[in-house]
Amino acid sequence: MNCDRWQAETVAEVVIRPFREGEAYAVASWAYEPPYDWYDGDPTHFEDYLAVDDNGYGYYAIVAGEQDEVIGFCCFGPEARVAGQEAVDGVLDIGGGVRPDRLSVGIATGLFPDIINFARATFSPTHFRTAIASFNERSTRLCLSAGFTVVRRFDGPGKDFYELLLPM
Repeated sequence: MNCDRWQAETVAEVVIRPFREGEAYAVASWAYEPPYDWYDGDPTHFEDYLAVDDNGYGYYAIVAGEQDEVIGFCCFGPEARVAGQEAVDGVLDIGGGVRPDRLSVGIATGLFPDIINFARATFSPTHFRTAIASFNERSTRLCLSAGFTVVRRFDGPGKDFYELLLPM
């Protein structure tokens, strides 16, 4: 058995910042293998990744170190909600993704604390909330290992979703 595949890939330095135009187009063009292709973006609407409102809600690039390489993204507020969820005072909706060619090597596990810390410092929520398509066992395991709990299952856009909460 090759144990190397179980070792998480580490990223020495990560910066979370607003997207640049070319980066937004590239991320909107990412294509995932089935069944994760449900998460594919739409390059004709890449500008959605460029919008950050006055509250800081919107999409952010997750950039690795000196290469300035976008390895993922995160989003906060309305952009992180799916149909079937309503805004709740004090609760910050979060979402994100990892570049398709970097999946299943532990990057998300390494990045998740950075995303939570960035969001905590930027928004000061009482709780974090996320919605995960019920088929997405990888993301569900990631959130559960970070301390989130499943609070409900609901019908979302074309799929069943789990809603998870993490108190601060």
